[in-house]
Amino acid sequence: MCVRSKAIGLILFVLFAGVCQPARAEVAGAVVAVRVWAYGTPPDAARRDLFLKDEVYRRELLETASLGALHVRLVDDSILRLGSATSVVVDDFVYTPDADTSTLLASITKGVCRFISGRAAKHRVEVSAPAATIAARGTEFSVWIKPDGSTTVWVQSGEVEVTPRDGSAVVFVNAGGIVLAPIAGGGIRLDAPRPSPDPGIADTPRVLIPRRKSLR
Repeated sequence: MCVRSKAIGLILFVLFAGVCQPARAEVAGAVVAVRVWAYGTPPDAARRDLFLKDEVYRRELLETASLGALHVRLVDDSILRLGSATSVVVDDFVYTPDADTSTLLASITKGVCRFISGRAAKHRVEVSAPAATIAARGTEFSVWIKPDGSTTVWVQSGEVEVTPRDGSAVVFVNAGGIVLAPIAGGGIRLDAPRPSPDPGIADTPRVLIPRRKSLR
């Protein structure tokens, strides 16, 4: 009787544990390049080191070390490049191959990041930054966050819409344009200076880190 009770108890424990386990987060893409060091914190999971080919998930916090870089290829072939000392959250990512559409929502709180559209015919990107929100459809642009939260947007191709958080006028920025949204308000500065270059958002970081085979 005791053995039978233990067996039933074990079965119930396994079933209960399976029900209580959180659902696996949805994969948004994979790491294609790392320089120095990078980290990821998936939803409801511990912070982890990131290496080449590691999966990246929706709602994951991505971080790089000082002078580091992290490049992620999303499942629609869009590219997300983080430069030095950068923090970005992939708030949401949806790719619908049948409709040939994709949507990327992201938040950047510090550092520099470049967004490059993928193969989807209809590609929507919305980036939340401390001083502004940036919206684009099928383009390439970079975002720099200054220590005080001021946000610089540099458009490499296409057009983006920059909405300052101070309630001032929305600005449309074409290829080659650089604008600055001050954290203190006052509207978008259209004659913003060219930001300092960050090698981490270039095509390929100089050092790629493969996954370690063993911790021993």
